[in-house]
Amino acid sequence: TFPELSYKQFVFSNVLRIGMGYLFLINVLLILWKASDVMQIFFDFIALQFIQHLDNVAFSLAKMSMLSASMKAATTRRYFRTEFKRSNPGQSGKSFFFVVIYLLNLSGLLGGMIYVSMKQANGDYQCKSITAKFREDIWRNALVVSSGGYEERTLMYSYFNGEYVQDGNMHDGRPIYIERRKFDGTEFDTTLPSKNLLNTTVKIPAKFQYCSSIRAWVFMHDNIRKSRRDCSSRPECSDCPWLLRSEETEVYDIEEVKGPWQVWQGVIEATDVRISCNECDENADCNLNGVCQKDGTCECFDDVEGVTFFGLHCEVILEDKCRTIVGGKLRLS
Repeated sequence: TFPELSYKQFVFSNVLRIGMGYLFLINVLLILWKASDVMQIFFDFIALQFIQHLDNVAFSLAKMSMLSASMKAATTRRYFRTEFKRSNPGQSGKSFFFVVIYLLNLSGLLGGMIYVSMKQANGDYQCKSITAKFREDIWRNALVVSSGGYEERTLMYSYFNGEYVQDGNMHDGRPIYIERRKFDGTEFDTTLPSKNLLNTTVKIPAKFQYCSSIRAWVFMHDNIRKSRRDCSSRPECSDCPWLLRSEETEVYDIEEVKGPWQVWQGVIEATDVRISCNECDENADCNLNGVCQKDGTCECFDDVEGVTFFGLHCEVILEDKCRTIVGGKLRLS
């Protein structure tokens, strides 16, 4: 004989089922957090559903006499038969308690989704700083906007190799990456002095952004045009005067762009652009020449056995004996 199931045991069993539901949601959030692409999320959910139904499969096989006679008897034996009266709304405070629990769950899930969506819209989950390396492509007779109109120059795309950082703005739901100075990684000063006695001009940085009109990530510069007939400088024509563009894609992370790019050299040619994230996860990402900080940057070692390390990933090695350059006249004297 088996004992009758009390109401407290019945409630406790349902509380355990609710706890299993919370654990399932936590597991789902961990999968979404750790996954790197959509296909990985898809396969993880398939595995999770399979593991979740293993006990049901075993129970069904036991009832079908597929395992053993004793397990069939255990799964088909009547354990209890107890009916509990369902409380009517307003009879006690139990109904109000369950409504509060339901609303708290709903508020928690909606609040979490809104929080994550807002941070995603601001680009907080995407790489803040990237390094772009172009091929040695050359565009002769490139059109550069100047104060007098257009000026033809020779453009070497490798000149734009370097660091690009999010500027906090978004375009078509993706972040914009702005070029940084080569020698110190700071922002370009795009403002002229109040008294421009030397008639200097400001340097406009290049940028990467996503353009939904052509469904591609693009490289562009506000002062460079593809041709004199290119009207993309006017907003009514195009918001995307690209110089390089990726294949059609809808990815949110630019470092996940696959396939070759197209470059403008007077005509469209195929090229490759290597884009990598500058954030580190471990010391190996700093080439073991520095320490990976919590903010994802590398703090390079300074003066280790006469060697100092520089660069975003501490990849530049400078020995003390290389700090001084001796000219030929000084060496002969």
